[in-house]
Amino acid sequence: MNKMVIFFSLLALATAAQLPSATYLPQKSESSSLNLGGPYGQGSGNTRPQQAVERNSAILRLDQEIGENGFRYAYETSNGIQAEESNNAGQSRGAFAYKGDDGKVYSVTFTAGEDGYRPQGEHLPVPPPTPEEILLALKQNEKDEAAGIFDDGQYRPDNDQGKPGRQFGSSNRQGSFNSNSGYTY
Repeated sequence: MNKMVIFFSLLALATAAQLPSATYLPQKSESSSLNLGGPYGQGSGNTRPQQAVERNSAILRLDQEIGENGFRYAYETSNGIQAEESNNAGQSRGAFAYKGDDGKVYSVTFTAGEDGYRPQGEHLPVPPPTPEEILLALKQNEKDEAAGIFDDGQYRPDNDQGKPGRQFGSSNRQGSFNSNSGYTY
């Protein structure tokens, strides 16, 4: 737990750190005919319209608390980035927002813990709904397993009677699958 608190504390400080000066970032190289930027012609990768504004952004607010049971931090920068996160007993909750190149403000809320990282935002893609057939198959699998029937999905060229055939079945031979008639128990 202490390692996690230290890690997130360092993460909060690193993300909220202000660059020492405007000259800290690589300057554009005028000798490069491709104008890739960087001190030796390598690209800086950041050629967005608001780059100049973001380069000189300042931290407007930084709050942080670190305790035995968790942490909390929040910050805001002059270019409109806002973030906050709290963690208690290994479960994190937080949010961040930023202004995109298109001028829109993008907001994300999230939880993180035993179930993994779960972001939510209007601009994030969502998976399509699970087809009804899949849901029915999952319910049937649950019923079969509750009844002690476990289909391991292994192909067995011989059926239970030792006759050759294309059948699938469970490893404990409690049932078998025939492509024409379905499951037999």
